[in-house]
Amino acid sequence: MTKLDGNFRAAQLIFFGAAVACLAVIIFLAGSVARDLSELRSAKRDTVQWTLSQVEIEFLDFALTLENQVGATTPNLSDLRKDFDVFYSRLSIVSEGRLFNDARVEKKFGEATDLIQAFLDSTANIMDSSDAHLVSSLPSILDKTLALRPSVRALYISGLGYFAEQSDLLRNRLANTMLELSAASGMLLVLLAILTLYSRTTNRQLRRQSHALVSANARMETILETSLDSVIVSDSLGHVIDFNAAAERTFGYKLEDIKGKLIRDLIVPHGMRAAHQQGMERMQATGEKRLVGHGHIQISACRADGTEFPVELALESAQTLDGEIIIAFLRDISERVRTEEELREARDLALAGEKAKSDFLAVMSHEIRTPLNGLLGNLTLLGDTRLSREQSQYQDNMEISGRQLMKHVNSVLDVARFESGKMPVRMSSFHVGQLVQEILDGQSGPAERHQTTLSWRFLGAPVDWMRSDRNHIEQILLNLVGNAIKFTKGGRVEIEIETHDTSIEFRVIDTGVGIAEADQQRIFEDFESAGPATGGTGLGLGIATRLVNLLKGEIGLESTPGEGSVFWFSVPLQIVEAPAETELEDQKNAPMPGLRILLAEDNDMNAFVAQKMLEKEGHTVTLAEDGLQALEAVQHQVFDVILMDINMPRMDGLTATQKMRSEIEATKTTPILAFSANVLPEDKDRFLQNGMDGFIGKPIQMDELRSALQAVMVGHVRPMMKGSSAQLPTNEARDLLGDNYDAFLARFRDEADKLIEWIKAGDTPPGDVEHHCHKLISTAAMFGAKAFQDALRKSENAAKRGDVEMYLSELVEVWTETRATL
Repeated sequence: MTKLDGNFRAAQLIFFGAAVACLAVIIFLAGSVARDLSELRSAKRDTVQWTLSQVEIEFLDFALTLENQVGATTPNLSDLRKDFDVFYSRLSIVSEGRLFNDARVEKKFGEATDLIQAFLDSTANIMDSSDAHLVSSLPSILDKTLALRPSVRALYISGLGYFAEQSDLLRNRLANTMLELSAASGMLLVLLAILTLYSRTTNRQLRRQSHALVSANARMETILETSLDSVIVSDSLGHVIDFNAAAERTFGYKLEDIKGKLIRDLIVPHGMRAAHQQGMERMQATGEKRLVGHGHIQISACRADGTEFPVELALESAQTLDGEIIIAFLRDISERVRTEEELREARDLALAGEKAKSDFLAVMSHEIRTPLNGLLGNLTLLGDTRLSREQSQYQDNMEISGRQLMKHVNSVLDVARFESGKMPVRMSSFHVGQLVQEILDGQSGPAERHQTTLSWRFLGAPVDWMRSDRNHIEQILLNLVGNAIKFTKGGRVEIEIETHDTSIEFRVIDTGVGIAEADQQRIFEDFESAGPATGGTGLGLGIATRLVNLLKGEIGLESTPGEGSVFWFSVPLQIVEAPAETELEDQKNAPMPGLRILLAEDNDMNAFVAQKMLEKEGHTVTLAEDGLQALEAVQHQVFDVILMDINMPRMDGLTATQKMRSEIEATKTTPILAFSANVLPEDKDRFLQNGMDGFIGKPIQMDELRSALQAVMVGHVRPMMKGSSAQLPTNEARDLLGDNYDAFLARFRDEADKLIEWIKAGDTPPGDVEHHCHKLISTAAMFGAKAFQDALRKSENAAKRGDVEMYLSELVEVWTETRATL
């Protein structure tokens, strides 16, 4: 039924109801008119007037007879009594008759009736007495009768007035009823007229709609016949009703041959027919439609020749006069499936290539950095011995070359970090001038060899402290300044800094060889440089570009061959106040006492270098060649910190760490630092997840080693060593975790949130509580969440005893407080 049909039906119902209401009103009013006319036609109005006049006449007859009998020699008492009885009975009609019920309510009429009735009642006893008594009472009765005459007159007049007024009211009511009847009749006629007009209009619209529907059906038929998708229409039992041309081409059937047959026997593969039949039976029995109206699905279909092929299927249902129908839209997706399979194969090949590259970077990181560790470590130790001038020069040259090689390796690893999405932005406050001066101081050696002067200055108002990622800005400037020095001999390299409203711009200006215009865009790409013999990897500017984009800034250059270049970059500016000195900084700068250190390292050279460096710092070092020796050592001696290599024979560092955390009470809270050449982000992540507290990369750097050990002494690698605050030790943890800090902190928060939500949900088996709490204990310790760590340990121990609920509420409260401090 169309919307127009529905509207017409609704209008018909409304008009029919209104007409019925009007007819009911007309019938009611007609009845009222009939009753009023009947009342007007009745004789009771005349009877009332006649009775009232007769009361007065009978009264006059009685008074006249009484007056004649008074003083008569022989009074005619029988006539007197007869006239009294007639008058009495006439008044009884007025005082007791039903026609005078309403009139007696009127004051004048009622008072007159009561006076006359009282006279008659008092006189009746005298009339019924002896003749002698009556004769003696005649004068008195005459006086009373004459005094009653105004009352009789008032009775007549008030009665006539009352009944005349009632007649007027009846006539007015009849007139009003006639008007209402006329109005209702007129309204009914208007409704009938409106219904007639509406019916004619609706009929015209229905005819137009019918024509439109015929046209739409014709267009739909054309669309279905020309559609590239197969369209199959069936009844609710699965019998074919329609089969468009595309379906005939796809499945190899003709509509006239299969109409009325079951779809199951035509296009459903043999292996799927039982499931199809079960679905049809379920839909018939329960009305449940698992596929109808639920979008596209991919299934297999069967052609007339028996070949199976993939199709995309969508089912819809509709109600018709003959019952429910099912419309199936099918598309042959054989080509798409084949293309997707080829894409999957290509993706797998690409992933395999990415894995191979990742494996290569991991191998390169370990295999190159491990010998570099021995080389640079020995050069550092050699520099602290007595050397001749010539030997010292050789030592310096070798160390410079080694550092340069390390820089190239680090550049390749930085690219790996970017591609893996593990180069986060770590915001901190820093002094702009101090940062730039440190960079120039560090580059003074290469500049002196090229006889190049270094300087820096502010253009406009200077900025002292700003907030951004200090490490990223430092690396960008190092790459730009290093390139400028490399291509500038006997010249000048200057850093200009200029602030704008919302950004700060750094410009590295040199008087070097310059860059041709054709090369100015290319050199920002990986493994590209300005010339064929630059002596670099060609990654510096590519890394700088990535870092600038990461900071939501811009980078570019201006250059003139033979005159020099200007490399510039700008980043968002956030000016901050100088931070106050803290007790923590005082602790970090305080002299470090000697530590008892266990060093697990299977490479003799690396072990030798690390041992010598640590002993020069005043620490006591115990060596272990693998994880088994390390486990044996911690059972006989207490250590302040353990440096654990990862790749070792017999037992690797991760396994040894896990056993120390789970099996040896003395090392459950001992800081364990990974000591490895595997420095990719995923490697560091793996180390921390397996219970380690920090990371020291190879080749070992004295500053990095000293910073990590200083953090141990302050108590922020393993915060349970001192203090009870849940406050995060940001600076030290960042020094150890580097670029992974923010990612690990976010992961820690997410895992703790999930644990708390799981606890709040209720169902908490002891084994699961023990497992999840134990998993988070080392991570909480790493981030200084001491209170949360203690609560986790309590809950873990309680779960072991079976007291699951004992500490869970405390764990939820502590995490709420701890999370606010992160």
